[in-house]
Amino acid sequence: MVDDMVQECIDYIGFTMDMEGSRLSGDVESVVRDVLCGRLAAQDAIASFIIKEGLDTSYETGFDEMSNYPDTRCLVNYFNIRDRSRLRHVEHFMVNVRTAQLFLHPLSGPLNFQYLRDVHSHLFADIFPSAGMIRTAEASKRKDFCRPQFIERCSREIFTRLADEDYLRNVGDVDDFVNDLAFYMGEAEALHPFRDGNGRAIRFFFSRLVYEAGYKLRWADADADRMLEASIAAIDGDYQALVAELGEMIEVRA
Repeated sequence: MVDDMVQECIDYIGFTMDMEGSRLSGDVESVVRDVLCGRLAAQDAIASFIIKEGLDTSYETGFDEMSNYPDTRCLVNYFNIRDRSRLRHVEHFMVNVRTAQLFLHPLSGPLNFQYLRDVHSHLFADIFPSAGMIRTAEASKRKDFCRPQFIERCSREIFTRLADEDYLRNVGDVDDFVNDLAFYMGEAEALHPFRDGNGRAIRFFFSRLVYEAGYKLRWADADADRMLEASIAAIDGDYQALVAELGEMIEVRA
């Protein structure tokens, strides 16, 4: 992978960490760069991390995999972690490594709802048994998201429309492309199909869509706070702020 593509990935992961209220540390960036440059396999990086962190790999079954452990804010996970800060530390490392792997070896297939589920599964399968699964409970975060009984139906509507528009590959005007991109990103955010990790899966999905349509997003230019507020507004159908943010970031891919 050429140097500029490595930096694109680092910028993307750095922005994602900002969105998660954290920072990409130098140690983790070094591991990510090794994965991107082929010096280290993603699976080996994660295996070494598990040993280094002394993680408990004797997964305790019997819990609802789509729920938190009782009296905690921790989603049921393969390492039985019940401390929120500890879980975030482990999750961020593993997801960042898997993100680098996806940059290096993108999933194949049409950019449909199954592709989004596959992205989520790839990013989170090392830690959560619920990776790639559709949530079964109500969800909200400043906004109410799609009710679980309607997720399948609404996803068909959204992704059928996206397929009918050939995943925006034939939108010649960049302003029109950004407008359409903001619409679909807002729809996916409102759908919020997973128990956790929606933003990271959706963001990677649309990064791939942008790339395949002949553009790229300059993540180094993105502002996490403004993007968060723009995404929340888009859930209610107000795309203006998201269009403005994406418009500042987008460029034609060389």
